[in-house]
Amino acid sequence: MKRNILLIFFVVVAMFEVAAQNLRNNISVELMGGLSPFTYKNNIGDRRGMPGTSAAIKYQYHFNWNWSLGVGAEIKMYQSSSRFDSFSDSYNTYANSLISGKADEMIFSYSYKNLEERQRALYFNIPIFAQYRFNSGFYIRLGAKVGIPVKSGSELYFEELKTQGYFPHENVTYTDMPQHGFGTYYNSEIDEDYKLKVNTTLTAEIGWSWDWNEQNILYLGFHGEYGLCTLYDRGELVPQLQYDGGNLNYTPIWGADVNVGDKRTAITDDNIRTFAIGLLIRYSFGF
Repeated sequence: MKRNILLIFFVVVAMFEVAAQNLRNNISVELMGGLSPFTYKNNIGDRRGMPGTSAAIKYQYHFNWNWSLGVGAEIKMYQSSSRFDSFSDSYNTYANSLISGKADEMIFSYSYKNLEERQRALYFNIPIFAQYRFNSGFYIRLGAKVGIPVKSGSELYFEELKTQGYFPHENVTYTDMPQHGFGTYYNSEIDEDYKLKVNTTLTAEIGWSWDWNEQNILYLGFHGEYGLCTLYDRGELVPQLQYDGGNLNYTPIWGADVNVGDKRTAITDDNIRTFAIGLLIRYSFGF
C-alpha cells in the first residue's frame, strides 16, 4: 500500500512538473497608433475623426502554445473635431439697456467664420482578452475594456466672431461695444470641459507573432474597438454662445442647439461613443 501511495505521489508530482514547463506567464508592453475618434452625428457642420494613441502593460497566462487569457492597464486618447465654414444663430434674452438702464428684451445674434471644436478625452482602460495563436504565428485576440475618464474637454477655435444686440423697445442695435459683449473678435481659442461617463468597448485584434526564444515574443497587429456606451449626458440644450450681462459664455457643441428655420435644433445628436482602429507593436517576455 505504501509503495502504491508513493508511486501515485511521484506520478502526480511529475505531471505537475511537466505541466509547469508548458505553462507560461507573460508580461507585455505595447504602443498603438491610428484613429480613435468619438462617433456622433452632426446636424450641421462636418465631423472628422482624429489620430489617437495608447500605451498599455498587460499580463498574459498561456495554457499552451495556442490559448491564453490576459488582463491589463491602458492609457488611451480619443479625439474628434467638428468644423463649420460659417455658423450663425440668434435668440431672445434679456439685458440692461443703455437707454432705459433696466433689463429689456434683447435679440442676441452672433456669427462665426471658420469655427472648429476639438473634443479630447484621456481614458484609463482595463482590458481583458482571450487569444488564440496558430502554429504559423498568426494570432487572433478578442476582448473587452472598461474605461474610466481621466481628463476630458474641448478646444474651440475661430477665425472671426461677430456679435450684436438688438433692443426692440428702443429700436437700437449695438454692434461695436466690446465692453458690453458686442463687437468683432479674431483668432481666439477657448477651452471648455466635458464631463464624460465610464466607457465599455469590445475589442478585436489580428496579427503576427515571432518567438525570438522561449521567453521573448514580438507582436505586430491590427487593432479595432467599438464603444457600447453613450458617454455624454447633455441635459437641456442651450445656445452655443450665451450672452450673460456683457460676458460671452461658450457651450461645447454636444450640449448646444442653434436656430434653424423656425425651431431650435441640436448641433449634434446625443449618441456619443468611441471607435478606434490602428496598428500596434507589442513586446512580451515570459517568466
